[in-house]
Amino acid sequence: MKKYKSFTLKQAGWKLLGGNRIRLTGRNYKFVLSRPVGGTVKTVTVKRDQAGRLFVCFSVIEEVNLPVEVSTGKIGGFGRSVAQRHFGLKTYLTDDEGSTYQSPEFLKANLSEIARLNRQLSRKQKGSNNRQKAKRQLALAHDRVANERRDAHFKLAHALCDKYDALGFETLNLRGMKKLWGRKMSDLGFSQFMLILEHVACTRGTQVVKIGQWQPTSQTCSCCGHRQPIELRERWFTCEVCGLEIGRDHNAARNIKREAIAIASIALLGVGASTPRLEGVSQSFSTASLA
Repeated sequence: MKKYKSFTLKQAGWKLLGGNRIRLTGRNYKFVLSRPVGGTVKTVTVKRDQAGRLFVCFSVIEEVNLPVEVSTGKIGGFGRSVAQRHFGLKTYLTDDEGSTYQSPEFLKANLSEIARLNRQLSRKQKGSNNRQKAKRQLALAHDRVANERRDAHFKLAHALCDKYDALGFETLNLRGMKKLWGRKMSDLGFSQFMLILEHVACTRGTQVVKIGQWQPTSQTCSCCGHRQPIELRERWFTCEVCGLEIGRDHNAARNIKREAIAIASIALLGVGASTPRLEGVSQSFSTASLA
């Protein structure tokens, strides 16, 4: 059993007994119920993480009534810095108003502790109980970093959905960026943040509009529309036609907002557009740990 990290049961081999009890392959188990299991359960997956903890995950289909009222009447455009500075990225997000959102970089903050645990693991004899214990401690340290990053992403996603009715983002070649900046990109977790943002936006009735990565948002003046080349290391955009001087990411965010308005159908203050309705069936997950 230890050689398997997970197994999935569909409509047979399991039965919910009520509360936090479940029957799996003829045996009854208790688990810590993290959230109510609603809707129609389609699959049940039991998985083991690197620390040896067991989780039972329910994949369900549930109808969700989404809010359709416009709450803020605002749409926001967001640029993500892709310029190298001190072997990393300068800011996490920049909106069309010039405000910036920084990432705490949780992995960087815990690198010394993780390095110490790695050294301890390397000194343990293979196959020994002490090595298994050291391996578990290292896995728990990585899990804490991942939980802190995910919590920050959820908080930022809720904050943005509180402020805007629609959010515009430019798609990026994250795989290519990871080749350039490696661990830094993994620590920022852009891909995970977008997945979390789309989930939160769906439950809140907020639209997430994506702009193609080949749109010249950084090279186009957000004031007059003039396009001019700008190198990756340049952090300030100066228009050759109208003379606009603006931060590179701020300029890109304003262009992204303009493109998002053209794509999204949302009621803005002073603009007679129809209010969007997000309807349908969503898939949610309930995760609990086996006791």
